[in-house]
Amino acid sequence: MPIRPPSIDISGVRGVVFDLDDTLIVSTVDYARFKRLIIDRIAATEGDDPSRYSPSEGIVSLIGRYRETMKGRGESTERIAAELAEFDRIMDGVELERIEETKEIPGARELLTHLKAHEIKIGILTRGCEEYVSAALAMTDMTGLVDAVECRNSSVPPKPSPEPYWRLVGRLGLRPEETVFVGDHTIDLVCAKQAGVPFVGVMTGNLSEEELMEAGSVAVFESVAQMAAWTKLALKGP
Repeated sequence: MPIRPPSIDISGVRGVVFDLDDTLIVSTVDYARFKRLIIDRIAATEGDDPSRYSPSEGIVSLIGRYRETMKGRGESTERIAAELAEFDRIMDGVELERIEETKEIPGARELLTHLKAHEIKIGILTRGCEEYVSAALAMTDMTGLVDAVECRNSSVPPKPSPEPYWRLVGRLGLRPEETVFVGDHTIDLVCAKQAGVPFVGVMTGNLSEEELMEAGSVAVFESVAQMAAWTKLALKGP
């Protein structure tokens, strides 16, 4: 059962939004390489000092500071957009480098299948690119279990901004208050808070039970496999 008893009744939930990497699948993305290549790209352009950026910094923060620096220096919208598009191209490439190694976290398909059997809609909110997400879901045989996906390459800021969550929920035909967000990372948790929805943490990322609970999770599970066992009892289904 859950590490901590959940403070939410999921019997009224109509949709569950999941993070992807290290929540439903074992991530194969080399995030350190991701950031090094972005910093190298910054070093190759004029108008900014690459020493201001560190691979230890989160990628959203790193790119956000770069964007604001360029705006502050009066760079054109077109140039900023071109550089951000190049960052996307770099990140897309790194994400796809080891895509053939993608595996589901045990219990992921079981959980999604059970939720779908109870007519609960499934969404995925990720900062991965569309090609990466499509390939990862296909390789883990979960494509048909997912109703909608919101990827990094969209017209709204990535999580932890709540905008992509709200847009995804709208595409599911639901209201935020009818959903919960499941993830492994503080970025997911912050997104849930800003979107005004409950957050369920899984310990298949780098956060401990204590960190997830202290940050505001309504429940913490060791993995989606343990969550699947709990939902079968909570939803009183097969």
